[in-house]
Amino acid sequence: MEISSERIDDIPLIASLLKQMEIAKWIDQQLKQPHGNHQGLSYGQLSVLLLIYMISQSDHRLCAAESWVNSHRKTLELVTGWCIGEKDATDDRLARVLEQFGLQPEACQEIEQKLGKHLIRAYELPSEVARLDTTCFGVNHGQIE
Repeated sequence: MEISSERIDDIPLIASLLKQMEIAKWIDQQLKQPHGNHQGLSYGQLSVLLLIYMISQSDHRLCAAESWVNSHRKTLELVTGWCIGEKDATDDRLARVLEQFGLQPEACQEIEQKLGKHLIRAYELPSEVARLDTTCFGVNHGQIE
């Protein structure tokens, strides 16, 4: 029997929120599909992996994402339901996704609009009476020079 362990930290929470937002779905619907030789995760799935990494680690460097994904692969596969290959999160692949966002500004705008419609809820509230709650507070400290 072989036992391996991984720290899961905040990965399941972040992945769950991104799954509820359906970010991968909207990205895959709008961005042009990669060329026919592309294998592995879709642009939407790669974007979600990058977002999980960036939010969890407070780091936006593409070069560090591959080793992080590989060290958390089992957890990421369990929370996303995807089969993540060893080379799926290379900086080249992640850069290609970001390049596509730059090359397809209309698609980005469409993704933002679809996400906004999916996530933002507007309610009509009664407007006969308006209340204003002003809060006062004081600060007691010496002058900062």
